[in-house]
Amino acid sequence: MKLRLLKFDTINPEAYLKTKIESNKDEIEKMGRKETLEWIISLRSNFSDFYTYYFRKHGWEAEEFFVTNIYLQKVAEELYGSRLGFINSADRIKNLIRPVKNRRKLNIISDYIKAYKPDVILVREHTGIPSDHWKNSGKHSLIVSRLAAPLPYKWAPSDWDLILTSTTVYKKFFEINNVNSIINHNGFDLRILDELKAGDKKFDVTFVGGAGKRFWKKRTKLIEKLSELENFKWWGYIEDEFPKDSLIMKAWQGVTSGLDMLQIYKDTKVVVNDYGDIADGEGVNQRIYEVMGVGSLLLTRESDTLKRNFPENTFATFRSDEECKEKIKYFLSNDTEREEIAKRGQEYISANYNYDNLMKDLSGLLKERYFNKFEPEAK
Repeated sequence: MKLRLLKFDTINPEAYLKTKIESNKDEIEKMGRKETLEWIISLRSNFSDFYTYYFRKHGWEAEEFFVTNIYLQKVAEELYGSRLGFINSADRIKNLIRPVKNRRKLNIISDYIKAYKPDVILVREHTGIPSDHWKNSGKHSLIVSRLAAPLPYKWAPSDWDLILTSTTVYKKFFEINNVNSIINHNGFDLRILDELKAGDKKFDVTFVGGAGKRFWKKRTKLIEKLSELENFKWWGYIEDEFPKDSLIMKAWQGVTSGLDMLQIYKDTKVVVNDYGDIADGEGVNQRIYEVMGVGSLLLTRESDTLKRNFPENTFATFRSDEECKEKIKYFLSNDTEREEIAKRGQEYISANYNYDNLMKDLSGLLKERYFNKFEPEAK
């Protein structure tokens, strides 16, 4: 039996997607839903089609659904055709009588689920959709969340059949709430290597990620410290307002994601990594796998998780902001050692954390959970 999986995801940061849409506006207007989906996937932002591509390879029917305005519009045009104008008007009238936040978005998603008839619905991170909306599809589908970020608004663990996470802190929290949870490791898609441009390193030291004291207090302090270095550059979204003439803003290069971000990693001699406050010191974020996967040196805050999951000399670590600066200077002065460590890191990630193998394992697990829920006698 070939099961069907529908995965819901977003493009983060949204500002990055908006710039891409603006620069490809004329082409996108001519695209249908499927072409738009392939275009979004080609950006390689967040998790792209890293799950569904390999699920299909392992015997599933699997499709991405990006909860973004451009894709929702294309889905609506395909679903409703000439009735779209009437349906939009009807939704506006309903909202005048009984307002429902994101009514149109929720209806499009629900109608597409009815049309696709997925056996498994996988929702990754924040989609802006209340979890009870997904729960409504639980009569016919296994409802799975993948979460390693701060808990979304109107999101309840009990609304899911299974929660995937990359952090043991979350796994324990979900299990306390009597929800099945398993560790689902981040990884690297080896297809990316063929999509990146080869060439000499352009940057000495970089960081890509969010800054702000709400979720990244320690990380933001580190970025401010590294901004004292003339050769440090960083990209990312900024939650707090920093003075325009501050060092952190002078080092800031804007927002990036996807292939553009991965190219920056590949073109950098030393890529710095740090964790969100919610990770509680666990070294499991996606950046680790991306940097090592493209073959650059990862310099990351020391973590017991890394010691357990990775062999020595596949990356470098620091324990304080000052030590981070010292390690940067050291590795910029020792090219051979730096590149040897980076090569070992890439080889280890490629062999042990490639999405082909990760999705093979997850495929078997989701099949088991699906049959446990709907066809226990078929096990």
